[in-house]
Amino acid sequence: MPKINNTGILQPYSLLLVFKSMYRVLLLAIVSIGIADLNVWGQTKSHFVVQDDSACEKINFYLKASSGTCEIRTRNGETPINIMGLCEEEYITPEFGQQMEGNVLNAWLNLNDSGKEGFTSKMYKIFGRKSTDTKNYWNIYFTNLKPYTLDLNYGVGKAYIDLSNIAVENLKISSGNAHVKVGYHSRKENLIEMDTFMVNVDMGDIEIDRLNMARARTVIAEVGFGTLTMNFDQSPAMASEIWAKVGAGSLTINLPLEEIPMMIRIKETSFRKLKMPSGFTSIGASTYVNPSYKEDSPNLLTFNIDLSMGNVVFAKN
Repeated sequence: MPKINNTGILQPYSLLLVFKSMYRVLLLAIVSIGIADLNVWGQTKSHFVVQDDSACEKINFYLKASSGTCEIRTRNGETPINIMGLCEEEYITPEFGQQMEGNVLNAWLNLNDSGKEGFTSKMYKIFGRKSTDTKNYWNIYFTNLKPYTLDLNYGVGKAYIDLSNIAVENLKISSGNAHVKVGYHSRKENLIEMDTFMVNVDMGDIEIDRLNMARARTVIAEVGFGTLTMNFDQSPAMASEIWAKVGAGSLTINLPLEEIPMMIRIKETSFRKLKMPSGFTSIGASTYVNPSYKEDSPNLLTFNIDLSMGNVVFAKN
């Protein structure tokens, strides 16, 4: 309690205590306002939905994410596409649209870079691409109502894609300098046979988990300076042909312990670096097969590899 003299005036020491108390309250208020401004005032919440339409038989979805963290998952529901996101409106501008063409619905989400972000922040996102960006975070949900063709493009940042238990006819994934993990993490395979699975890695890295569950007839992969990992956790149920072009980056194919009928064709190059599991034998110019190989095997994996200055490694899990 501040001391008051006989004249009713606060003594100097007591007056100083009052000023200090007021200062603490004022400082706390300023800090609280500043935190609120960082967490709320500079960010925008977005919600985009594609409603089900009986006239729609297929869905083409295009995503271009210049930066941030994007998660794609599957869930039950009556909306073929449901998107919820949070971003800093000063740096990222979301653009969503949809248009019917006959019985096909085209939908797209562009997370456009405004160009206002500083150099230091951009470098942090490039070198810290495996970190979750809570200020630019997007959740995209698909359902098993319609078959999809997906074209997913990531600049920098992080992406998590679980395609379990939905129907994907064609899939293309591109990483500029992003860390991307895609696959069938819930251990439920593609509901239909996939025609083509395309992967393009520039400076980033992509890991495909349980590629056998994609049920892809053709896989096309191109690796520039980044890394690509293909994981097979068990023998596929159908035959697949995999075409891979590797520049200065690296491609790793992880195989299960059980034998899968396989053929590997590799384009000769003076900088060739290829590591195969034991047991493969040559049956022709730059063509190798394992003991389980049969030309008419229903689940034959055929690798066609064009290798430049990088390296390709086949390993057993």
